[in-house]
Amino acid sequence: MRLLSNSHPLAFVLLTACSLICLAQNPPVKKELVWSQPESEISSPQFSPDGNFIVLSTRVHWPDGGEAEDMPDTFFKRLEARKAKDPRFADPVVKLIDLSGRTVCEARYGTNPSLSPDNKRIAFSRQKNPITGLRSLAETLADNDIRIFDCETKQTLTVAEPNTGYFDDPVFLSDGGSIAYTMNEATNGAMSGPVGIERVELASGHREPLLSKETTAAVPCDAVPNKSPAQAFICSQPIKLSASFPNLVEGFQLSDDKVIVLQARPVPTAGDMYLARKYDLELMSVFPAKTPVLSLGQFEIMKLRQVSFQALSEGRLMILSGYWKAFSLDSKSWLPQTGPQNTIARSFYSPSGEYYVTKEPLDEPDHFTLVRAADGEKMFVSPMADGIYGVTWSRDSTRFAVVTLPKGRSGPSYREELTVYSLH
Repeated sequence: MRLLSNSHPLAFVLLTACSLICLAQNPPVKKELVWSQPESEISSPQFSPDGNFIVLSTRVHWPDGGEAEDMPDTFFKRLEARKAKDPRFADPVVKLIDLSGRTVCEARYGTNPSLSPDNKRIAFSRQKNPITGLRSLAETLADNDIRIFDCETKQTLTVAEPNTGYFDDPVFLSDGGSIAYTMNEATNGAMSGPVGIERVELASGHREPLLSKETTAAVPCDAVPNKSPAQAFICSQPIKLSASFPNLVEGFQLSDDKVIVLQARPVPTAGDMYLARKYDLELMSVFPAKTPVLSLGQFEIMKLRQVSFQALSEGRLMILSGYWKAFSLDSKSWLPQTGPQNTIARSFYSPSGEYYVTKEPLDEPDHFTLVRAADGEKMFVSPMADGIYGVTWSRDSTRFAVVTLPKGRSGPSYREELTVYSLH
């Protein structure tokens, strides 16, 4: 085949055409479910541990930013009229659906749900105050607590309430007897983010910090000689100086029975506003024991989002730092490279590590691609859409689900779709 591709371009074209025809006749994925609700967004979908259900959050879409500028005033008048009748009509609702699309359980109002190992209880961050028509900011999310909804008894239990900020992203730990979640505060003006991790035992209600909400004192301006022009400018405006820098949680995932965190620790410099300009990034296990995993070095604040990780099965991580690389939690070492380098940040690996789904291109319009990691072969390419908003895999790597905004579903007819695919 290499001789044909290198020496006979026409033969290569014919061979490629044949491959595409064969792929169309025997697609590597099968579409199992397309699920949506009128006017609605879909966020944070997750498969149940057995892969037979999906838990997610849905919310009536309220246009914002540039999209809102293209909408007629009459459209917003109708939304405001609905809000006057029901102040929570566009608040997020948690739903548990089966693979036929049937809603089997529902809880109001909340986000970022997680399903217990027995598929009977949903943990979520309760949206305490009405958020219809508002942005998700530190102020509008303030006081959100962690709740559990029992799908059999229809009872709701509050398991953790914050003193300040809000709690988010709850996950059941492997035994189902405790939940870990993030502690969130305002980290940059109105914007918020996780600054610590906590765990609660469901039977006793006992709470323990897994990663404390530590702060680092700001460096006084007069303590730094020979200031840079930027530092001198900021130091000339003392009302904008911060007193402390919250540590940032850049990632939080389960790896078997371990809770793995990507923490960004600030490197204070004189006159910083809200955030330091540089951070030391470190991966660590914070449960069942607090153990360093890997130091990733120092990064500028604008480059923090260029580093991330995903938990795979068998104690492995995929870590993005320049490109995606496999890492062993057991040996705390990099694993051999077994396929082409993948530099696309928006890649979502199957727990087995055999495949990943990636969003291409970065600009609108969008499509997503299923790629075989061993050789970079594109196994499936989706139709074009106006947006790709989320990807999740089942634990056994046999299914993945994608949230998209299909063509023609924007504007007054806005309607996101959750599509579930199974691998042959």
